[in-house]
Amino acid sequence: MRTVTALLCISLFAPAVAAQTSFPMVTHVSPVAVQRGTTAEVTVECRTSSLAGAYKVLLEGTGVTAEVIPGKEPPKAADPKTPAALVLSCKLKVTVAPDAATGVREFRIASALGISSLGQLLVVDAPVIAEKPTPSTMAKPLPIAIPSVVCGRIRLAEAVDYYTFTAKAGQTLTLEVICARIQDKIHDLQKHADPLLAIFDTDGRELAAADDGYFADPVLTFTVPKDAEYRIAVRDAKYDGDPRWVYALAITDTPRAVYSFPLAVNPGKTAKASPVGSAALADKDWTVTAPNAVGVHTASLKLNGTETNPVPVVVTPLPLVEEQEPNDTPKQATRITLPGGANGRIGTKRDLDHFIFTATKGKALRIEIFARRFGTPLTSQLDSQIDVMTPDSKIVASNDDLVGKDSGLIFTPLADGEYVVRVRDLNNKGGAGFVYYLECDFARPDFTIKCDPAKAMIGPGSRTAWYVQVARTNGFTGPVTVTVEGLPAGVTVNALTIPANMTQGLLVVSAAKDANLGASIVKVIGTAELTEANATTTLVRTAVAVEEIYLPGGGRGRFDAGLMAVAVTSASDLAEIKVKQTRITLKPGEEVKIDVEVLRGPQYDKAVTLDVPLRHLGSVFGNPLPPGVTMVDGKSKTLLGAGSTGHITLKADANAAECTDVPVCVQGFVAINFVVKIGYASEVIWVTVKK
Repeated sequence: MRTVTALLCISLFAPAVAAQTSFPMVTHVSPVAVQRGTTAEVTVECRTSSLAGAYKVLLEGTGVTAEVIPGKEPPKAADPKTPAALVLSCKLKVTVAPDAATGVREFRIASALGISSLGQLLVVDAPVIAEKPTPSTMAKPLPIAIPSVVCGRIRLAEAVDYYTFTAKAGQTLTLEVICARIQDKIHDLQKHADPLLAIFDTDGRELAAADDGYFADPVLTFTVPKDAEYRIAVRDAKYDGDPRWVYALAITDTPRAVYSFPLAVNPGKTAKASPVGSAALADKDWTVTAPNAVGVHTASLKLNGTETNPVPVVVTPLPLVEEQEPNDTPKQATRITLPGGANGRIGTKRDLDHFIFTATKGKALRIEIFARRFGTPLTSQLDSQIDVMTPDSKIVASNDDLVGKDSGLIFTPLADGEYVVRVRDLNNKGGAGFVYYLECDFARPDFTIKCDPAKAMIGPGSRTAWYVQVARTNGFTGPVTVTVEGLPAGVTVNALTIPANMTQGLLVVSAAKDANLGASIVKVIGTAELTEANATTTLVRTAVAVEEIYLPGGGRGRFDAGLMAVAVTSASDLAEIKVKQTRITLKPGEEVKIDVEVLRGPQYDKAVTLDVPLRHLGSVFGNPLPPGVTMVDGKSKTLLGAGSTGHITLKADANAAECTDVPVCVQGFVAINFVVKIGYASEVIWVTVKK
């Protein structure tokens, strides 16, 4: 029943308005790391929203389970209009299998009030040292073992945490801070950390330091100069701080790989690997075996029974080559076939890599770099620039950023012949960590799909709206049918096919009146038929979840996430949004008025606003209306205050295209605080336009 979006941030930490029901907003977990093969207790904390009634944990991936440890619930208020006391934390019992993949895991907590925003938990392979209540100092650092993962917080401005370890001369250590990467998807956290790591001797002399490695998180390879005791300092690079800035500091003397070359491997194949990091000092005969599934994954490097940490690998079925140096000029270019890919590295400053291929006039090509993409495992140091050229160096197409820092373009040759792709770093930098995969494939028709928001919270007998967005690429023009897998018992969605002339559609998620409390992970799936050369192929794509995050000033930020979820909750502030018309037929140029009645729950008597698109601060984030059909704001009664009746006016313009049964709905929005509002959906209104 609830679609969530942000409101103007008049106060970052404004208290919840009386009687309004908020979903739990997770800010951090402490300790944030759990060792695989163990069971540990962690505390999940919220800010200004309640975890009262938490009963289930939904976790991304396999090998990790968690359960809520029952705690003391606050007493219930005798008056239903009086809000209960907030429960700002809960404890989880987390069990990690010995073979669970290491790395960051998304999770959500289900409660009677709703389903939480994303939290993030770290699975590690070394013993975990829990956070200590007393801050450490240079004079009194916290002793840590090698290997270990120590959990801490950059609590205050100018705070520095100190740790001490003993090591032997020649020992190669890898130190890494995991902090910024577990904040990007957090809903209630506007200010993010930029951690810095440094090593000192006991006299206070700095021996080594690192700032940005995995984007903002530092990673440092340190060769111990002599048998001695050493100090580690962890702080924010700008000397800022926040009690919610948790981190994990990992230290190990086992081989670690920051990156690996080659970056791309064929499915299920094993390739010789050249690691970047301390593993490069151990031996030269490392191998990597790619997963069978195509796409961006992680895999460990292996050598005589030893495994490194997982490193990024792009799994592709295309034929692969490695760049052959020297290839600094078009005449020296490494040849690739079409379709095909090449593994390369901008190994030095101002290095240029050239690849040559034979193309056909009018046959479009997709040329794309995979190296550095924020929010993915791809963390190469390369900020790529590509140029498509003729063999005599005439540039015919260029691109810098297509996806994150990765360049890419669609190139349609104007003539048969030879063409060259030049790859370089935008800032003319280079080094061992500037690895990349260049993919050259025919521009095949395809689509991607997203779903906004990433969760649904529905009381018995109520509904919520999901906005599904389709991006068609490379000439794909067909309709896309959308389904949902994994819904809880008693929950259904409407049928949805996004027609060829639309890029958005609406799913109304509905709970039966007798639906019980429950929550589950779901998948939104898009399916389409592609016909080429008298052959039909079925395209199936899983939607990316769009997680809402706060932006400074109250803007509605969005971040791609993996964990979509649906929860049946207790009764909500608005029991139902009723509309008299559930089927509407419009002629071009015609208007229709939809009468709306809001049925409030016993605990809510505050303001309600109505809308059809998903809008915030003047921006439209989702609009399921058919082409040429608009909501007429000046003829709609949307600001209800404490009232319960309003109306929405829809109009088809004179050139509106014909359509049949396009699903839309009316939402009633409730303000939770000065930052967040929650939307409650009507049943589906089927819109038809007929000339």
